[in-house]
Amino acid sequence: MPDLTNNIVSYKNDTLIENALSPLKKIVSLIDKSNLSFQQNDIKTTLDYLNEAWMIFQGTPSVYSHELNALILYRFVQIYFKKQDFKKLEYFSELLLDVSQKIGDTEKEVTALTNIGITRSVFSDYKTSMPMFVDALEKSRQLGLRNNAANCLINIGTIYANLFNYEEALNRYNTVLEEYQDVLIETTHIAIHLNIGNLYYASDQYKLSLDFFKKALASAQNLNKKNYAAHAHALMSRTYLALYHLPKAIQSAHLAAEYMSQIDNAPGRQINLLNLAQITFLEEDTEGSSEMVLRGIAAARRAQDDASELRGFKLFSEILKKEKNFERALRCQMIYSQKQEDYLKMQRNMHILDYEIRYALRDKERKIEELTKEVRYQTLLIDRNSQIEKQNEQLRQANEELQQFAYITSHDLKEPLRMIGSYSQIIQKMFAHLLDDDSRLYFKFINDGATRMNGLLDALLQYATIGKADLELEPVQIADIIIIARSNLKLIIEETDTNILCGEMPTVKAIPSFLVQLFQNLIGNAIKFRQENNRPIILINAEEKNNDWLFSIKDNGIGIADEHKERIFVIFQRLHHRNKYEGTGIGLSICNKIVTQLGGKLWVESEPGRGSTFLFTIPK
Repeated sequence: MPDLTNNIVSYKNDTLIENALSPLKKIVSLIDKSNLSFQQNDIKTTLDYLNEAWMIFQGTPSVYSHELNALILYRFVQIYFKKQDFKKLEYFSELLLDVSQKIGDTEKEVTALTNIGITRSVFSDYKTSMPMFVDALEKSRQLGLRNNAANCLINIGTIYANLFNYEEALNRYNTVLEEYQDVLIETTHIAIHLNIGNLYYASDQYKLSLDFFKKALASAQNLNKKNYAAHAHALMSRTYLALYHLPKAIQSAHLAAEYMSQIDNAPGRQINLLNLAQITFLEEDTEGSSEMVLRGIAAARRAQDDASELRGFKLFSEILKKEKNFERALRCQMIYSQKQEDYLKMQRNMHILDYEIRYALRDKERKIEELTKEVRYQTLLIDRNSQIEKQNEQLRQANEELQQFAYITSHDLKEPLRMIGSYSQIIQKMFAHLLDDDSRLYFKFINDGATRMNGLLDALLQYATIGKADLELEPVQIADIIIIARSNLKLIIEETDTNILCGEMPTVKAIPSFLVQLFQNLIGNAIKFRQENNRPIILINAEEKNNDWLFSIKDNGIGIADEHKERIFVIFQRLHHRNKYEGTGIGLSICNKIVTQLGGKLWVESEPGRGSTFLFTIPK
C-alpha cells in the first residue's frame, strides 16, 4: 500500500491539503484495519471498515481519489470473490477496472479483468468473458504473474469445453500442465486431469480419458481428498462401461458409492447412480435398475447435467423395453428424443457462439496488429502481396468454419430424424389393427416426410464436404468419367430410353470423384426435366477456349425461363413442386461449388420448351 500520509505531510503548508489530512488518515487507517480483519477471515468486520472508508472517501482531495478508490475497490473484490457473490463481484470489478486503468496499476487491472471474466462465465456469457480472460492472460504474462496466467488459461479452457470445442480446450489445459506445473495447487492439478479426461471421453477416446482419470485418482488418494476420489471413480466406471469392461466398471462404481456415502453433495453422484443402473441392467436386474436410473435422472436434473439426464432417459427406455412395458417405453423414448433434440440444438448454438468468439478474437488481434504496424512502420509501405495472401488465408479459414458448421448441422440432425421414422413405424405396426384408412394415410405422410428430410440432410452433408479435401489434382480422362456417370444412372437411362451422344473428350487436371458427381448431376437433371412423350436426347461436347476447356451438356427438355437462370444454382431452390419432380434442390448448387473449386465457371443457356444447355469451364 502506498504511504499516503507522508505524501500529505509534505504539503502541510497547503491549507486545502491540511484540512483533508484527517479524513485521509482515517481512510488509510480503515483500509489497514480491513486488511487485518480480512486476514483473520472476519468478513463482516472487513465490510464494515470498507463501507465506512467508502463513505469518508467522498470528501478526499482529487489528487488521491483514484489511488484510494483502487485500494478500497480491490478489497471489496477480494471479499465478494470469497463470498461467491457474483453480482457484487462484477459490479466492484468493473469499478476497479476503470480506476486501475486510469492510474496505470496493471496488477489490479489484471485482477479486475479476471474477476469480470469469472462472473460472466458463471452466467454463461462466454462472448464477453472470453476477451476478459485473454486480456488478463496477456498482461499476466507480461508482469510475470504466473498464478494468474495459469488460472486464466484454465478458465479459457473451460469456456472452450462448454462451447464443445474440445481441441482448443485441450490445448489450454495441456499448456497449463506443461508451463505452469510449479504454481498449481494440488486440487487444481486434480481438477485439470479430470477435465482433460472428460474431454477425451466426449471425443470417444476412452483409453486416453482413463489415463487422466487414474492420474486424478492417484493424486486425490495421496491428499486424502475423498470428494475428488469419488468423482474420479465415477468417471472411470462410466468409461469402463463404454469400453465394455464390466468387472472394472463394477469395482469403480462401488468404490465411488463408498466414498460418496461419506460426503454430502459429492460431485459426480448423478454419473455414478447411472453407472450403477446400467450395471444392474446388464446383470438382468431390471427392477433394481429402474429404481436406480430414476434416482440418477433426478440427481442429473439437480446438478443441471444435461448429458447425464439424456443418458438416463436412454437407459430407462431400454429397461422398459426389456420389461416389455412398451407403452411406457414409448413415452420415455419420446422424452429422450425431445431432450436429445434440445441438447443437439444447444450444441449447435454453442458451436455458432464458438465461431463468433473466435472471429471476434481474431478481429481484435488483427486490429492490435494493424495498430502496432502503424506505430512501428508508419513510414513504410505495406507489401501488397503479403496483404492479399493474409486476406485469402482469412477467407479460407472462414470457409472452412462454414463448411464445418454445415457438416455438424446436417450430420447431427440425422439421429433424431432416424428415431422419428423408426418409432413411427413401430407405432404403426403395434396398433395396425386399430388404424383406419385416414390414420394409415397420416403415418404415410410422417414416413414420407422423414424420408424427404433424410434426403435433404444427405444432400446438405454432401454439399458441405465438397472442397474439404486439399484439392490434389491429377490427370483425368473425361471420357472415363462419363462412362462412370452413365453406369451410375443406368436404370433411369434405360427406363426413359435416353439417348446420350458424346463428342471427343479431353484429359484435364481435377479430382475424379468431383467430376463424376458433376457429370452425373447434370446428366441426371437433363433426364429428370424431360418433356412428356418425348425421348430424352443429351449431347455432350468439349472445346478448347484459350486457357480453359469449355464443356456443354445439351438436352431437349422443358427448358428454363430467363428469370430463373441464376436462382437454380442457389442451394435448396426449387422451380417445381416435389409431386411433379423429385429432388432436394441442391444438385446444381453442388455442381456450381465443384466447378468453382476447380477454378472454373458454370452457367446455363435455355428457353422454355426448347431444352437447356449447361456450360462450364475447367482450366487446362
